[in-house]
Amino acid sequence: MSAEHLIWVEDPDRREEVVEHAERLGAPVIETYGGRGVMPLGHPLRVGFPPHVPAVGALWDQADVVVAFGAQFDGMNTQNWQQPPPRKLVAIDATGPNYEAHEVVAAYAGEGEPWADLGAVRTAACRDLDPRALRFLDALQFALPDDATVVCDMCIPGYWTAGFHPFAAPRKLLYPVGWGTLGFAFPAGIGAALADPTPTVALCGDGGFLFACGELATVAQEQIPLTTVIVDDGGYGMLRYDQDVAGEPRFGVDLRSPDFAALAESFGVRAQTVDGLDDDFGAALAEHVSDPAPSVLVAKAEALTPPPTTSPRWYRCPR
Repeated sequence: MSAEHLIWVEDPDRREEVVEHAERLGAPVIETYGGRGVMPLGHPLRVGFPPHVPAVGALWDQADVVVAFGAQFDGMNTQNWQQPPPRKLVAIDATGPNYEAHEVVAAYAGEGEPWADLGAVRTAACRDLDPRALRFLDALQFALPDDATVVCDMCIPGYWTAGFHPFAAPRKLLYPVGWGTLGFAFPAGIGAALADPTPTVALCGDGGFLFACGELATVAQEQIPLTTVIVDDGGYGMLRYDQDVAGEPRFGVDLRSPDFAALAESFGVRAQTVDGLDDDFGAALAEHVSDPAPSVLVAKAEALTPPPTTSPRWYRCPR
């Protein structure tokens, strides 16, 4: 019986090799944040969910051999290394010090048939996800063309997007994983929009956007083709969740926010406000993204439940 292989990819520049190896081995492919979009959309071996979802983590647990492309196996992707060492790890090029590689090679060959029903894996994964977040992801997928670049902030909608939106190509997700830099998305989105002629969306929370809201002047003056989404849930939603889960009173997490649409318009940037993160949001976002002029879309929404990619919800960590 052939070994059950799993591919773990962090290197966004290895698409051709990853696809070739996956098809040769019949290996499901898990894309980490750095590897999002490496597997083509619709490919039967693309898992499409992060390893923080139990149904996907089970693939790691069941695999006889993990083939890792450019992997560092950092704490964020492995739930602080609670993910058990694989039975055999083959590292293509590089690996971090956290899992011992049995082989470090420049290429790896093998053969095998697909050993996992990834449709069933994805179905099982979806059962445990917040239905409101799934509606948000559906709206996002409806609105964004495949070539769109999405710059996510440290906010709950950003966490969902970074972990679960189906990116069609590598380097279409910009995400401050590791340092967790609040306020990253808006200024980084300006740079991304200038660097790439395809549509660019900065996805911000209300608190994070305020870190650099003065850059609206830059966007207006230079007519930068950036769509900025501000999800206004009245404060720091992730920290609010942390305090609620810990049974502590809320402190310092509810913000007094401006009228974001009026703020943008005061700089001469077109703005719109919608309620919620479902169909109306998706329709509005599609219209904003299709217009190359700078614009701001504000979504007034109750905070989503954080996704399982966030540390308070890691299923492998002891409680």
